[in-house]
Amino acid sequence: MNANHIENLILHAALAGNILPLTSSCNLCCIFCSHRQNPSGVEVCRIAPRSRVEVERTLSFMDPAYPVVIGESVTRIIEGEPFTHPAIVKILQLVRDRFPVTTIQITTNGSLLDERTVERLRLLDRIVINLSLNSATEVGRAVLMGDANALNSIKCPLLLKEYGVPFHGSVVAMPHLVGWQDLEETIKYLSECGAETIRVFLPGFSELAPPALRFDPSIWNELHFFVTRLREEISTPLTCEPPVIHDLEPWIAGVIAGSPAEQAGIRTGDLIVKVNETTPLTRVHAFKKVLGTSSPVLTLIRGDEQINVRIIKNSGERSGLVMDYDMDPGLIEDISRVIQRRRVSQVLVLTSEFAGPVIKMALEQYQSVAEIQVVVVRNRFFGGSIKSAGLLTVEDFSRALEEFLHGCPGWQPQLVLLPGLAFDHRGRDLTGRFYMDLGERYGLMVEVL
Repeated sequence: MNANHIENLILHAALAGNILPLTSSCNLCCIFCSHRQNPSGVEVCRIAPRSRVEVERTLSFMDPAYPVVIGESVTRIIEGEPFTHPAIVKILQLVRDRFPVTTIQITTNGSLLDERTVERLRLLDRIVINLSLNSATEVGRAVLMGDANALNSIKCPLLLKEYGVPFHGSVVAMPHLVGWQDLEETIKYLSECGAETIRVFLPGFSELAPPALRFDPSIWNELHFFVTRLREEISTPLTCEPPVIHDLEPWIAGVIAGSPAEQAGIRTGDLIVKVNETTPLTRVHAFKKVLGTSSPVLTLIRGDEQINVRIIKNSGERSGLVMDYDMDPGLIEDISRVIQRRRVSQVLVLTSEFAGPVIKMALEQYQSVAEIQVVVVRNRFFGGSIKSAGLLTVEDFSRALEEFLHGCPGWQPQLVLLPGLAFDHRGRDLTGRFYMDLGERYGLMVEVL
C-alpha cells in the first residue's frame, strides 16, 4: 500500500471509529496473533511509530464526545503494542490537552506498564485500560506470548488497582495449550485485581495454522459451559466473545461493581421486559435504550417475580449493565428501508456462520412485504475455524451465492445483501476486491449493510 492510501485508512478510522493508530510495533510474539495465519493476498499494512504532527492531524478528525480508541485492532492497519511507542506518554498528554474530558481507551498487553507509567496514566485522568493478559502464570505467558518478562506483566493488574486506573481484562482462551487451570486462575486473578469486566475470546485458527494451534470445535461449547460456571464464582461480569445466542431475550450477563445499575439493585440473570414504556426487542436494543435514557425505569423478571427499578444516570452515561451482543434492530430497519427503496419482493441475505442464526431469529419476528432468505457463508479463504463476517471475502460470497442459485433454481433473488463488516469504506474486501463484482457476475442488485 502506498503512503496516501495508508493515510486515508488512518483518517477513515478516526472519522468512523474515533480510532487513533500509533504504531504496528509489538514487543511480544503471541502464538495466536491473527496476522501470522493470514493467507497471501490479504491487504493489511504496518505503520512506523507516528510523529506528533501526524497524531495532531488525525486528532482533528476525531469527535471529543466519544472515547479515543488506541491499540484496538479493528482496521486494515496492524495495531501493535501502544507502549512500545517511544513517545507514548507525550502522545497521551497531547490527546488529553486536545480533549480535556474525553475518555482515552487503550488496549495493551501490560508488559511495559511499570509503576512510573501507571502513575502518569492516573494523572492524565479518564484513562481506561483494556488489558489483554491472556495468562497470569509465567509458564502460560511463555507458551502463549513468548513473554520473557512475565512477572512484570503479571504485576500490571495489581499496579492498575493500586493507582486506581480502571481496566477491563481479556483472555484469548487456549486451554488446549496451557490447560483449563491456567485459564481459570487468570480469570480469577483479574477479578481479584478489580477488573471491571472480563472477556473470554474464543480461539480460532486458519488453514495455515500449525497443528499445535488446531483444536476440536467442541472446545467452544466447553468454554461456554466453563464461563457459565465461573460466573457463579466471581463477582466481575464475565462474557464470551462471540457469545452463543439461543434467543433474543435481553438477559443481563453481569453488573459492574459500584455502577448505577448495581446501586439500583440489578443482578446478573435478570431479564429486562421494559425500559420505561418500551419493550426491548433484543439485548442490544435494551442496552442502547438504557444508555440513551436519563434515569430509566426498568421492569425486570427475576425468577417468578416482576420488579421495577430506576437506574439513576444521565442520558449517554453508562449504566454498568453487561449484556451479550445479539442483534441491533437497526439492521432490520436498514433491510426494510432497502427493500422499500429497491421495490423488490425476493431478497437474499448472505451472512457469516456466527451471525446467521441470530439474523434468522430476528427476521422471524419481522413482518416484511418481501420474501427474505438467509444463507450462511462458509469462510473458504481463511478456512480452519474462521466464522466471522469481517473475514469473509467476495470469493466466499460468490461461491455461496452460486451454490444457492444452483440448489434453488425456482427462487431468483432480486436483491442480495452483504454484511458491511466484510468491506472497507471503499467497498473492498480484505483482498481488495469490490463488492459490486458480485452484481456484475450474476446480474443481480447487491448492497452492503
